[in-house]
Order: sequence, then C-alpha cells, then structure tokens
Amino acid sequence: MKPSELKLIRRLQVRNADRARATAGGIHRSKPFPSIAAKGLQTAERTIGFRLPALLRALYLQVGNGGFGPEYGILGTKGGAKLVGHTLETCYREMLRLCRQNSAWRWPARLLPLGEFGSGCWSCVDCEYARLPIILWDPNNLDEDLEGAEARENWGQSFWQQRESLTAWLEGWLADEPAPDPIWTKPAWTKMRLGFTLPKPS
Repeated sequence: MKPSELKLIRRLQVRNADRARATAGGIHRSKPFPSIAAKGLQTAERTIGFRLPALLRALYLQVGNGGFGPEYGILGTKGGAKLVGHTLETCYREMLRLCRQNSAWRWPARLLPLGEFGSGCWSCVDCEYARLPIILWDPNNLDEDLEGAEARENWGQSFWQQRESLTAWLEGWLADEPAPDPIWTKPAWTKMRLGFTLPKPS
C-alpha cells in the first residue's frame, strides 16, 4: 500500500474508535466491530467471487468489519455490521439477481454496494478500476415494466458518479465535508460497465 493509504488507515482507526463520530448517519454502537481475520475475509471473497482491492481489504482487516464511514457506515462481511439486513456478500448477490425483475437490469460485476445512502440508494465501489470510483445507485425511478431501449435508459440513469475514488470518499468524510452532488456517469463508464450508451441529453 502507498504511504498515503497507510496514513488514511491510521486516521480511520482513530475515527472508528470514537463511536459518536464513527458514522455520519446516526447509527452507533458502544464498541466498534472488530476487524475481520484474514481467513474470514478470504471466505467472504470466495462468496462474492473475487479478491478485494488492497485498500478495501485493509479497511476490513485493520479498521473494522464495517460500521464506520460515510452515511450509515461501511457494510460489513458476515459477522460484521449489517445495513437493512444485509452483509456485503448478501447485498452483492441480491444486486446480481436484479435482472430477474427486468432483463435490462444487469448489475456490473465487481461493483460492490459499500454503504447505504438512504432512501434505498447505495454508495458502491467499482473494483474494476484501480482508482476505485464510488458510484451512487438510485433505484427509486426504476420501472420494471419497461422494455428495450426505454428499459436500458431507465437502468442507466439509476447510476451516478458520487466520488472519483474510494480514497476521496473516505477523506471527505474524515474532513467532515458535505457530500458533493452526484453527477451523471461518463459515457465510457456506462458503455463498459452496463454494455450500452445512453442517448445524449437534448
């Protein structure tokens, strides 16, 4: 890991120990969730189907098994912090099954729901990219009855870029900065990760 990432981990450890400030969404426990053992994390990785990037692994191995971070805190793996009844593994599997409701709703592989943003929205880390961008998924306007191009456009418009990287997302929270307004995902991201291009705004 980079020296800047090691410094970030140390700052997160301190913030996680301060349970009154461990999350921004008002969910607190008297004690932090213990960090997960390497064997337990490997089990979680086998369940989701891929090895987590180094920085994300360090969060679980060195800071805690969820329960700290922006909004309602980072989602834990099995035995850690749950959000809306989910662990990291079960939430990711549920996202992958969304296509059963509408064939256009194909969740990008390695896009991990990391934090519940409220109102059914999720902050997701895209492990397909080295910078680990944070993508906000907002399902509130999805219509499962749409078909074809309309269904694809509806699905594509549920994804927003929230932060350019996992590091920026965490650094902003540590600095108590207000969350920036999400912006449309770039066409290159939509093409690569969703498999189609959205029509240009008129």
